[in-house]
Amino acid sequence: MCGIFGKVGSLRERDMHVATEMLCHRGPDGQVHKTYAHNVHFFHARLSIVDIEGGTQPMDDEDLAIIFNGEIYNHQELRTKFGLTGRTRSDTETVLLMYKQLGLDMLSHMDGMFAIALFDKKQGKVFLLRDRAGKKPLYIGVADDGIYFGSEQNLLQKIMRPSIHLPSIAEYLQTGMVYGENTPYKDIYELQPGHRISIDIENLSLSEQQQWWSIGPYYEQVLELQEQEALALLDEKLKIAVKRRVESSDLEVGCFLSGGIDSGIMAAMASVLKPNLRTFTVKFQNEYDESVVAKQVAKFLNTNHQELEVSYDKLANDFESIVSAYGEPFMDDSQIPSYYVAREAKKHVTVIINGDGGDELFGGYRRYVPFAHSFFRNSVVKGASKAVAPFLPAPASKMNMYNYLYRLVKLSSRNDFEQYLSASTDVLFDYKSDYKVQPESSFQSLVERNFSKDISGLRKIMLTDFQGILPYILLKKIDISSMQSSLEGRSPFLSKEIMEFAPSLSDDLKIRGGTTKYLLRKLASQYLPAGNEKLPKKGFEVPIINLVDKDLNPLLKDYLNSSDCLYKEVIDPKLVQRLMNGTLDISKDKRAKILFSLLTMEIWYRNQKQV
Repeated sequence: MCGIFGKVGSLRERDMHVATEMLCHRGPDGQVHKTYAHNVHFFHARLSIVDIEGGTQPMDDEDLAIIFNGEIYNHQELRTKFGLTGRTRSDTETVLLMYKQLGLDMLSHMDGMFAIALFDKKQGKVFLLRDRAGKKPLYIGVADDGIYFGSEQNLLQKIMRPSIHLPSIAEYLQTGMVYGENTPYKDIYELQPGHRISIDIENLSLSEQQQWWSIGPYYEQVLELQEQEALALLDEKLKIAVKRRVESSDLEVGCFLSGGIDSGIMAAMASVLKPNLRTFTVKFQNEYDESVVAKQVAKFLNTNHQELEVSYDKLANDFESIVSAYGEPFMDDSQIPSYYVAREAKKHVTVIINGDGGDELFGGYRRYVPFAHSFFRNSVVKGASKAVAPFLPAPASKMNMYNYLYRLVKLSSRNDFEQYLSASTDVLFDYKSDYKVQPESSFQSLVERNFSKDISGLRKIMLTDFQGILPYILLKKIDISSMQSSLEGRSPFLSKEIMEFAPSLSDDLKIRGGTTKYLLRKLASQYLPAGNEKLPKKGFEVPIINLVDKDLNPLLKDYLNSSDCLYKEVIDPKLVQRLMNGTLDISKDKRAKILFSLLTMEIWYRNQKQV
C-alpha cells in the first residue's frame, strides 16, 4: 500500500517536492524518484508491508520499470504456477515477471487491489492499470508539456491548477458522486475500475481507456446450484480470499469486528489461520455502539479484542481536514467515523481486514427487497403510486413504517434513473428546474444501460451499485480515510474469485422473502454465535441531523453564506436558502444530507482555490 506519482514529459523540481509532501501519508517509510529514457518520471512513496527489505520502488527489470500501489495477494501462487523466479519476495517483482511472460494478459490472473504504472522501454509506452473493483485510485492529468498520473486528485490539482468542470459538479449535486472518468476538474480524469490506458512517451499521446474486466457478464448468467452446494463453494472461496490477505504481509494483520455478519465471518476465518488474532470494534461516545455484540463474537472466536473509543468532541476542528483529503466533493457522512476508526486502529496495526463488498455482492441492503420481488414492475402498483405520490407529506423521521411506505410509493412512481437515485444516492435530483448547469449524463447512461438489460430487477440494481456507488463512494471513502492514517484495508469479499462467483448466484440466495443476504447469513450460522446471523444490517449511524444543526452549524453558515460559493454557479441560491431556513417541504434527514453534501463541496472548493 503506497502512493504513486509520475509524468511523461518534462518535470519541474517543484513537482517532486509537491509529490513528496502530499503523498507522505500514503508512504511514510520511504520516497524515491527515478527518471527513465529521457522523459519518464516515476515517484513512489512506500508503506512497507511485503518484503520490507527487497520491495523498494521504483523497481527495474531489464527493459521494464514499475511503480505500484496496492497488493497482489496471490503473487506467490503465480510464481509457482508460471515458474517465475526473482531476486526478491516482493509482489511488485512478481508483476514484472508476469508481464515479461504474459504481457497485459497477466491481469486476468491477479487477485488484488492495485494501481500500477509500468514502463515498457521496448514499446516506448507507459501502461496505467487499475484493479477490478477500484480499490486503489489512479488519476491522469493532461497538460501541454506532458501527461501526469498519481494516487490523489489533490496532488495533480496542486501541480496543474486546472479549472472547475461545472457539469461534473452538477452531477455530484444530482447523484451524490462524480462518476466514470470524469472528475470535478477539466483535464484531470480518473482511470476507471477494471480499465487500462497507455501513454506513448515519444508523442505524449494518451490512448482511450480500455476495459480489461467487467462484472457485468457474471450478472447475465445464473449458476444452477442447490443451496448446500452454493454454501460449500462460498465457504471455500472465502477461505482462500481470507488466507491470502492474512498471509500476504510481513506485518501483523488485524481485523475490524462490528456487530454485523460480514466482518464476523472475516474474523472467524482469519482467527483459524492466526491464533490470538487482534480484533477491533469502534465505540462512539453517546452514539453508535456495537461493542456488546462484537465482544460476544470476539469471546466466541477467542480473539485478542480491543474496543476503540471515539469521540466527536473535536469534530469541528477536524472536519475541514477530513473533507479536504478527498480532493473532490464527497457526500457520504460516514467519512467522519471512518476517519476516526482508522486513526485509532493505526495505533495498533498497519494492516486490517474488513467486510467491505459483502452487501453489494450478496444483497445486504433493505432497498433490494422490493426489486427482488418485482414490486416496481406491477402496472397496477405503479399506476396507483403515480396517482398518490404527489400528495404524500414528507416523513418526519426515517425510523418508522410510514417512511418505508412513503419511499416505496415514491420509488414505484418512477422509472429507471429516477427510481435508482431515489433508492440510493439522490441529493438534489427532484429540483431539476433549479439547475443552472446541465449535469453530466455519464452515470445516468450507466443506470439506463443496466436497467435495459434482460436480467432481474435485483440484478439490475446490484450491478449498478457495484459499478457506481461501490467504487465512486464506498471504496473511495475507505481508501482516503484509511490512508490518512497510513492504514491498509484488505477486503476478502472483493477477491477475484468472489467477484466472479457471487453475481451469478440465483436471486433467492441473496434475497429470500424479506431476508437480505440469505446465503451469507447461512454461512454466518456456521461461524458465529447462535442468533448472530439474524441480526439486521448496521452501518455507521452518523447523527447527521444533530451534526448539521449543532456541531457543524457554524461551519455550515460560514461556507454556505459566503459571497463566492460554488453552488451559486450551479443551482438557484434560493433553493439553498430555503434548505437552510427549513422552509422546504422535505424530511429532516434528507435536508441534513443535502446540506452536508453542499458543505463538503464548498470546503473542497475553497481549499482547492487556496492550495
